[in-house]
Amino acid sequence: MISDFANIVVTAENYSTGHTRGPQVTCDLDRIDFHLHQLLAVDSNTNYAKQKKSLKHKLESFLHKLPAYVTLETVTTRDLCWFLIYKDEHGKTQVHQQGCHSCGCLLRLSYKSIDSYIGKLRAIFHTLGRDGAWDRHLGLGNPASDKLVQDYLWVVTAEQLHARITPKTNCPFFVNKLTQLSLHLKRKLKQAEKLLINLSLHAIRLILRWHFLVGNRPGDLGHITDLEILRFPNDDGFLCNHVWGKTLRDGDSNVFGIRRNPQIVICPIKGLELYMDTARQLGIDLICSHLFRPTASNGSIKDNSLHFYCGSTSEDLFT
Repeated sequence: MISDFANIVVTAENYSTGHTRGPQVTCDLDRIDFHLHQLLAVDSNTNYAKQKKSLKHKLESFLHKLPAYVTLETVTTRDLCWFLIYKDEHGKTQVHQQGCHSCGCLLRLSYKSIDSYIGKLRAIFHTLGRDGAWDRHLGLGNPASDKLVQDYLWVVTAEQLHARITPKTNCPFFVNKLTQLSLHLKRKLKQAEKLLINLSLHAIRLILRWHFLVGNRPGDLGHITDLEILRFPNDDGFLCNHVWGKTLRDGDSNVFGIRRNPQIVICPIKGLELYMDTARQLGIDLICSHLFRPTASNGSIKDNSLHFYCGSTSEDLFT
């Protein structure tokens, strides 16, 4: 017992003085901190993070216009409902009132957009540490998760459904449209004066072909790397093992094969070969990196993945 107590005392003394009998463990805190910032930067550069940041700035600007002094730390559920109604002026959905004749009905946000905004608002307050159920008496918790906000969403949804407004579906994309787009981009390639423009046009043609023939999300295609593509032994196509995307974030993979198409104008394999050849002419090394990368304002190629968003144009994607 005495020897055990002595060992405890010695251990406590070594701990308090910083001396240990074992081998010293060294760590580079600067390197660890740099790696931590890299990981946080990856999360902050996603489209969802950018949308949250933009919505947060708009909410702060709206709260600043209110008569009372309201901040993100003191905002209430009623303030959020006011903000969502304020956002209606940026909507594109026309909700017809009963008996309207001249159709002077205002444009509003669709209920799907409002639902998306509410989800982002919940995430914003979660980041600020305002979690849990909303307590109206104490003003604590996440205000975006309160029943009043959900009731507002339900009322807007019911109003728009009663007005026979349903979410629009995408128009069918048939092979003849893909052929016309490919031919149009081919004509643009002949008119292009710079190889960098050729690279962007080849990338657009390739993304359109892959999206049509494989059915993969365009946003997911922007994350494909060279290491995820394997060539078939007979050079008849490629095998892609996609492991990261909007719906691939839990370790699962999406494995799909792409064969050569007898129609050269829409063949994805031919498109990939032309794209890689143009990249080599520009001295761009796509090995062990993202296959599709945006261009910077100075004409250089960025070393990050290509991001898509609703309403993207060719200028938006590659500049």
